[in-house]
Amino acid sequence: MKRIFMLSSVLSLLCGCTLDLAPTQTRAPSAIPQRNTVMLQRLSSAPNGSYKEISEEQLKPGDLLFSSSIGVTSLGIRLFSTSAVSHVALYIGEGYISEATGAGVQIVTLSEALAHSDKLFVLRHPSLTLQQEKKIAEFSKSKQGIRYNYTGIVKMIPFMLTKQLCSLNPFSRDFRQQCITGLASSQLGAETSTLPDSYFCSEFVAAAYQYAGQPLTSNEAAWVSPSDLLHMREGDVPTLTPVNPLRYVGHLSPGIYIKAGKWAQLR
Repeated sequence: MKRIFMLSSVLSLLCGCTLDLAPTQTRAPSAIPQRNTVMLQRLSSAPNGSYKEISEEQLKPGDLLFSSSIGVTSLGIRLFSTSAVSHVALYIGEGYISEATGAGVQIVTLSEALAHSDKLFVLRHPSLTLQQEKKIAEFSKSKQGIRYNYTGIVKMIPFMLTKQLCSLNPFSRDFRQQCITGLASSQLGAETSTLPDSYFCSEFVAAAYQYAGQPLTSNEAAWVSPSDLLHMREGDVPTLTPVNPLRYVGHLSPGIYIKAGKWAQLR
């Protein structure tokens, strides 16, 4: 057991990832002891061959659109968060998305989002109601023009690094959550208002879901990064515990790395 803990701690430091020790079920659990396996966060946008291409017609209001670009800013965010994504937005229907960028909260067409993204893929909340979809669109439209939360994102950058310390104990999810909550409270603080006047991208998405009455996590919206939302998907190891795991829907744009892999397979 000591060796497993040392190995998992080294893996966490090298990868910058949350990890878990999960018991592996056997066919006869009463006769054969369970074995512990090390589970790492899935850094790929389409892990274990799950990649699937989708079209705009397959989107639903409330879908989370994750993206990255080949620019320096996107690369920096991905390095700090050890993630495949640097931005997240919301699909609100009829070909439009809402997002918080450096220009503030805005509603743009999906075509515009695709033009500015190298990779764009979709996760979906499994039990969002029609009324909640409408509430997310209502929230998005009411926040148009709200400024970008530069202060929050500056605070988030060191938190992305220090919260990895909480990953060194792979045996207790509760301990990890308590550790992250403690660090977030001291580094980021709690929301002082239920109606903040600024948002960064993942904060905006989390706040929209809170407004709709279907929170993605019990944590503060200002504590949530795009990477945290990504790892709330089914089969992954979450950093912040999701209320309901998100489901992978597919990729609208594969990105250069997946394209490179497909080209390699064709040779």
